[in-house]
Parts: sequence; structure tokens; C-alpha cells
Amino acid sequence: MSPTNTVAAFIGHWNTGDMDAVYALCSEDVVWHNIPMDPIKGKAAMREAVAGFMGDVTGCQWETHSIAANGNTVLTERTDAFTLKDGRTAATRVMGTFELDENGLITAWRDYFDMAEFQREFAGG
Repeated sequence: MSPTNTVAAFIGHWNTGDMDAVYALCSEDVVWHNIPMDPIKGKAAMREAVAGFMGDVTGCQWETHSIAANGNTVLTERTDAFTLKDGRTAATRVMGTFELDENGLITAWRDYFDMAEFQREFAGG
């Protein structure tokens, strides 16, 4: 699978809720960094962070507007939307960078977004 196809599959797995497939595309030492926050290091820590965040989320609808690759680095422009347990949808515009190793696994995932937009979207309705 090409790096672009791997990242597209990764996003697709978020959208279908197949988190085991999401983690299968990541290396054990993956670093996930939502740039306004502290980085999360390692697949186990990523699982824990995702589980905490997804506690109020019933589904994802991430839309990729643009995707481009340079070797094993893939850039995405996305809108990440989440359906919340209270029925609301919260959406954030995101620029993402993914780095893959020689085995095609994601070793680094950085998302850049506006924290004020994120907080406004996820604030109670």
C-alpha cells in the first residue's frame, strides 16, 4: 500500500469506528501530536488517549479535502467531524502530517488546528 493509501485507510477506519484497524496501521512507538496539546508517545498511550476522548463521541465523519505525499510523508487537509452522545456534531478544520516507516506503518501523526474553534465546537449546546 502506498503512503497515501495507508493514510486514506487510516482515516477511513476512524470513520467506520474500526479502532483496531486504526492501531494496526501505527508503529508501536508512534507519536501522535495535536499541536496545541502535548504529544502522545506510543501505541498504548494513543489507545488510552483516544478512549478518553471518544467517551463522548458516537461516530466520526472525517472528510479529506486534499491529500499529497512526498516519499513517506503524507499531508492532509481535512474537516474532522464528530457526532456526540447528545446528538450534536462538532467539526474542526485540520491540517495533518503523517510520517511512515519503511514497513508502511505510521510513526508520526501531527494535526494542526485552531484550539479556540475546537473548544467552541465541543462546548455544550
